[in-house]
Amino acid sequence: MELRVPPYNLVEDVVLLLALSYIWWFFFRRWNRYVAELKPFVRHATVFLGIAVVGRAIDVVDDFCTIPHASAIFALCYGVSILGIIYTIINYVVTLESSYLPVVERSTIADNSKKSLGARIIWEEKATSKSVVELLKELETPTLVFTRSPQVYNKLGDFVAVKWVTYSTDSGVSPMNLHVMQDFALNFAREHKNALIVIDCLEYLLLYNDFSGIFKFLTHLKDDLLLLRASLLIVANEKAVGEKNCKLLLREFELL
Repeated sequence: MELRVPPYNLVEDVVLLLALSYIWWFFFRRWNRYVAELKPFVRHATVFLGIAVVGRAIDVVDDFCTIPHASAIFALCYGVSILGIIYTIINYVVTLESSYLPVVERSTIADNSKKSLGARIIWEEKATSKSVVELLKELETPTLVFTRSPQVYNKLGDFVAVKWVTYSTDSGVSPMNLHVMQDFALNFAREHKNALIVIDCLEYLLLYNDFSGIFKFLTHLKDDLLLLRASLLIVANEKAVGEKNCKLLLREFELL
């Protein structure tokens, strides 16, 4: 078996084969790793990159020995792979748009002239006279709630979108992904005028993150939301958060 092409062509083909193989292996190892939104993307990418690897491997073998219709096979593999990757990327973006931009029915939104809450915190053990649910009913403004108890908010109406914060399912948002929660909140605030973001899972977030990280997340989110003329409401248990941490929170958030 002799080399049928110049050495530099062989080097180019081998380098491309190794690069494609590495990318394919990267996605293949993540076949079952991610949540529902990412899983189809990873699997489609693995399949179509695998086809590209086969085409490139045929091209390398063809450098040494004649393969019938090698050029046609190679072109077919690359064509299917490129079209498949384009489809995968478009499908993934569409999925992100539908999943990461909660939509509130605009026909149900009340007058946007209602007073904005700004940046507030409410201690849940003291919220007996006016619960958070009652407050949201009164405001009836576009609201996105991050909570451990989605069933409490799901019945409020179309003006409320709910994100379940949980580590154990593909249906919610992981408590470790604070940046994902921030993206959800800011996208919602951009899409809906006078939006309200409710964080009703602070104690749960503390199980997976240190307080300094959560405090940075909340203060950054607060600043970004206020620039968008949106509001942020934190519901927390004063005893669970701790006296020192409560004092820090009250420096940034007005007590409701």
